[in-house]
Parts: sequence; structure tokens; C-alpha cells
Amino acid sequence: MNTQVKRDRLEATQGRGARKFGITPSQRAAVIIALLGEGAAKPIVEKLDDAALAKVVTALENISSLAREELVEIVIDFLTQLRQNSGSMQGGPAKAREVMSRVLDPGRMNALFGTTPVEMDMSFLQTADVWSRLAQMEPPLVAEYLGGMTPNIIALVLRKLDTGLVSNILCLLPDEKVSPTLGYMVESPKVDPSIEPAVERMIEIEFLNREREVAGNDDQHLGMIGEVLSLIPTQKRNSLIDFLRSAHETKLPTIEKGLFTIEGLPEILPRNAVTVVFRQIDNDVMVKLLASLRDTYPAIMEFLLSNISSRMADSIREEFKDIPAMGGDQAETLQREFLTSLMDMSRRGLITMIRATDKNDEASVPLPG
Repeated sequence: MNTQVKRDRLEATQGRGARKFGITPSQRAAVIIALLGEGAAKPIVEKLDDAALAKVVTALENISSLAREELVEIVIDFLTQLRQNSGSMQGGPAKAREVMSRVLDPGRMNALFGTTPVEMDMSFLQTADVWSRLAQMEPPLVAEYLGGMTPNIIALVLRKLDTGLVSNILCLLPDEKVSPTLGYMVESPKVDPSIEPAVERMIEIEFLNREREVAGNDDQHLGMIGEVLSLIPTQKRNSLIDFLRSAHETKLPTIEKGLFTIEGLPEILPRNAVTVVFRQIDNDVMVKLLASLRDTYPAIMEFLLSNISSRMADSIREEFKDIPAMGGDQAETLQREFLTSLMDMSRRGLITMIRATDKNDEASVPLPG
């Protein structure tokens, strides 16, 4: 099928959506090329003849701006169910040069524009810091933003973030989004290479710059999901585990190997790491934690106190003996924050957290009997 026939069919397919906003098929094609980026757009552009490219360039030059609703209509088949939101895309001669300079050789650029294009600022394509910037945002804001997306896109984003942040965001997402999102994280489907850069750019435009504004075949990612579940309130965690048991039964055992809970602390925290924990965490925090354990998990309280010096243990007992009983939510929050601190110390190499897969490792620190 020649290029002209392919182009005619594409324009016919796009016609109905284009008429909705008065956007021509050529303009729609230009917008898609502009959004795809060099890697994804270059193979497409190389298959177009100069006449078709000239139409694309002219179309982009004639676009003054596009509202987010129009962009969503244009790329709806590219990023599934992109939510309508504020945002814009600038067109014009400079933008046309900028886009085409990334995908055409100098000879074809001269044929289209008549002169050698000037050096363009391509900083808008640099999205390497998107995930680190997103990680610095407040979890409620991130959750509110992600809540408007589909679960598969939410899962793609969450796989890029730290375990602690992921658990906070999951707790704040709408209930109807949590289970399907977790399902996509468990499945860890391979993502088309063109999707992730587009999602990065979308997050940058819609969220990070707004004023206020493909996993492998191994099961490594499942351990991270176990850690995430460890930091979710018990009731919600149990509900999610029930969902995993029904929808992903074969993967649940691997996920559970990464599950760290307060009641399992004696099995995952070596005795000789307890003193390190007491040194690293502020004394006032540990006193409150032990007071919460006194009423909910007394055996865990004794495990911690029995692995520090008796003098320190007696002193701490005196400090928390007069602290009144805590509510369930307050106690659970303290205990989740404690687990988060343990995971952070483990990542920094200060302590060893023993997963289920390590329990028979002869090199592991002996566990309490």
C-alpha cells in the first residue's frame, strides 16, 4: 500500500474526531508527531514523502494553540482515556522547525523550509528528572492527580516511585482505583517504549509545571509490592490481599515474602540489629512506639526491649508507663512509620531485614527462637 493511500485512510479515520474541534487531519498528524518525541516519531516521518511532510509542517505552523481537551481527542488512541484537563500546546513556525529538526536530516529540512534551521532549545524533551520531582510532591496532591487517570497508567507511574511514597498514595486513591491499580502492578505488563516518555511529558505539563501548579520477566517487582502492602493500614491491606488471592493467587506467595509487619518483627529483624534501631531512631519516637505496642503487640514490645541493655530497657519502661492507651489509628500510624524507618535503614545498609526467602540462608544472622 503506497504512502498516499495510507495517508488517505488515516485522514478518513480521523475525520469524525477532527470535525468535533475543527481540526484538520493534517493538524492532528502534526500534533501526534510533536507529542511522540524523536524515537517514536522518526520511523513514521521517514515513511512520509516530502509532499506529506510539507502538509504536516504547514498544519503545525497554522496551529496557534490547542486546549487540553483537543489534545486528548487527538491522542485518545495513544494514551488510553487521558483525562481532560487544562494545558496547551504551542504551534507556529518555530515549533514546526523544532519538531522536524529532531526527525529529519538537513537535506530534507532545507527542502521543506528553504534554509538551514537554527539551533533549537530541546530542553522540553528532557524528562529524566520527572520522577525525582514527582517524588518530592506531597502524597495527597499526587494521589489527587493520579486519581483522574486509569489504573494502568497509575500503575505505570507508581512503579517509578519509592515504596513508602507508593503506599501513601495507594491509601489516598479512590477505593475503586486501588484494586485494579494493584492488579496492573502485579502483572507488570510490558509497556510500549513510546508510552512512558509521553506519560512523563504529560505529568510534567499537567502537574509538575502547573502553578500552585518495561518490567522484566523476574518477580523482583513483586517483593516491592509486598513492601508497599506492609505500609498500608491493616484493614485495607487485608482487603487488598483478599483481592490478590482471588485475582493473582499464583503470585501472592512471592508478594507475601516481601511483606513486613509488626507482628512478624522477630522473624525479620535480627536481634543484633535492635540496638542499631534504637540508636538511629529518636528516643521520644521509640517511647511512643513501645507504648503503642504495649496495648496491641506486647510480645513485640518485649522482643525489642529484651535485645537492648537492661538499664536502657528499664529507663524506657519508666518513660512510657504513664502514657495512656492509644487509639487504634494512632497506634497503627506509629507502627507503620516505624516499619518505614526500618526499610529505610535496610536500604542504607545499617541493618538487615530478613525476607522469607532468606530464612534458610546460613549466612543470615540467627533469629530469635
